[in-house]
Amino acid sequence: MNYLDIVWFALGTVTPIYLVTALGVVLRRAGALSDGFLRDASRLVFNLGAPAMLFLSLAGAEIDVTRAPRFLLVSTALVMGLALLAWPLAVLMVRAREQRGVFVQGAARGNLLIAGLAMAQSVYGVEGVALASLPMAVFIVFGNVFSIAMLRRYGDAGSGRGLGRDALKNPVIIGIVLGVAAGAMRLPLPGILVDTGKILGQLTVPLVLFTLGASLDFRELRKPALVSWGAAFYKCLWMPALGVPLGYWAGVRGMELGILFLVLASPTATISVVFAEMFGGSRRLAANIVLVSGLLSFVVNCGGLILLRVFGLA
Repeated sequence: MNYLDIVWFALGTVTPIYLVTALGVVLRRAGALSDGFLRDASRLVFNLGAPAMLFLSLAGAEIDVTRAPRFLLVSTALVMGLALLAWPLAVLMVRAREQRGVFVQGAARGNLLIAGLAMAQSVYGVEGVALASLPMAVFIVFGNVFSIAMLRRYGDAGSGRGLGRDALKNPVIIGIVLGVAAGAMRLPLPGILVDTGKILGQLTVPLVLFTLGASLDFRELRKPALVSWGAAFYKCLWMPALGVPLGYWAGVRGMELGILFLVLASPTATISVVFAEMFGGSRRLAANIVLVSGLLSFVVNCGGLILLRVFGLA
């Protein structure tokens, strides 16, 4: 794939997402999306749509932990380590305690299934998707548990007591665990179950994007906003800037280094808006972090891939 193809793919992937998000903005301003609808939509995504989508994605993935063990170990350590680093960064950068949980979630949690795997498939094909799926389950479980912990610690939900109970009852995490188990055991799924799950999963992206658009405050783009811009820059720029050299130093090369870059440079997950709503954080702040990181990630992905190709690293 040449550089122009990479740019056009990224543009083609991002544009429909922003168009649906813009529709959410218009509908909200027209009064067609009420606060009650947004709360109900968040619950529907959290309890049904997202668990179904994640279960089917992971149940159908060819996950083989014996393949590329160095990549699995290094990528997992880097993603988790850099995510944890966002916690002390929030304490230093964010004065308002109630905003720190949303900052950490936005800075640490990438949109891996939608952005990361899509870019991996476009740049490296089926082999790239198979390689990226190796650490995906670990990333997703860790991202969900870490997000809940931070939102509960700094939000309205309390200090973090009962985190283990919340994790065990979390529909998203249950869907992930069941999906990984089904994929690892190569369980054949009944067609009626798969078709029903697909219908539920198809609710996720449009509802999340409508919620995202309705929650945006564009004034954040016209003035310095340390929380939203800081989280987005850490997620899309500093994570790959720190992680890729460390991965290269640890022996990750070629396609593996490119996949590591795509994972680290992925924008903040749109479902983080739903998690902020469900666990006592600011939905508006979470939405603004998603907006800024989406814009920034497009530039970083295109520029980073071109640099890696020019220097023959990936």
